[in-house]
Amino acid sequence: MTKQDALYDFFSSFGLTAYEATNVSEDATLPYLTYTYADDDFYGNQAAIIVNLWYRTESNATPNDKVSDIADVVGRGGVMIPCDGGVIWMKKGSPFAQSIADSDPDIRRRYINLTAEFLTA
Repeated sequence: MTKQDALYDFFSSFGLTAYEATNVSEDATLPYLTYTYADDDFYGNQAAIIVNLWYRTESNATPNDKVSDIADVVGRGGVMIPCDGGVIWMKKGSPFAQSIADSDPDIRRRYINLTAEFLTA
């Protein structure tokens, strides 16, 4: 599986439709998540991956619960995502998550910092 496909599958595993941040469908309906795409190899440095959770709700509980779900999967030591030529080691960035205000008061957005280390050929 290519690195691109592995990242898409990983972010799609959280029960929300996942889009690369530059490829959100015009007919996308909330909730969904977006993520930045990065690529590197074994000799590269860590790459920042930004995830945004997008919800239309009056409550913070649902988006906060999804942040917790993602934190549990990534864990304290990170998670290894298999791909062609090796693995992508996904780890928590700092701060891991934060709330972001939107001009629409019913939009709840969570900005999540992840770090990817490409242990690949």
